[in-house]
Amino acid sequence: MYFEEFSQGDKFTTRSRVVTGTDIDIFAALTGATNALFLNEEFGKKQGFRGRIAPGMLILALAVGAQYSTGLFDHIVAFLGIDKLKFLSPVYPGDTIKYNVEVIEKRETERQGRGIVVFKWVGENQEGKSVLEAEGIFLIRKREIERA
Repeated sequence: MYFEEFSQGDKFTTRSRVVTGTDIDIFAALTGATNALFLNEEFGKKQGFRGRIAPGMLILALAVGAQYSTGLFDHIVAFLGIDKLKFLSPVYPGDTIKYNVEVIEKRETERQGRGIVVFKWVGENQEGKSVLEAEGIFLIRKREIERA
């Protein structure tokens, strides 16, 4: 979507995605996040969880990826940052996550052809329990720049 197509208060829901043990293993190997809590079922249980859990940063990365599949990010110029990031509940292998997205701010920039849109993300598991909250800040192209 282009900058002009967003309005404060717009709401979107992403597709659901199952978080697998393989997702966690690959993320840990790729990033070096090799904490036993992410990789060892028994260690997770000893820490008071049902078993091993997904790294929070994996759940955040999935939030961004899920939004690409909606078309919201088709005209991004830059991902400017994340505010108010909270990991609210553990995510386990086999959990199904979806993200509810709301436009909470939209503003012009000094440079023509682009604007800033701030999205609030709430990730929910299959039980409707919130697992993540954050605000993503994006620089998004205006439609007029495409015609120039």
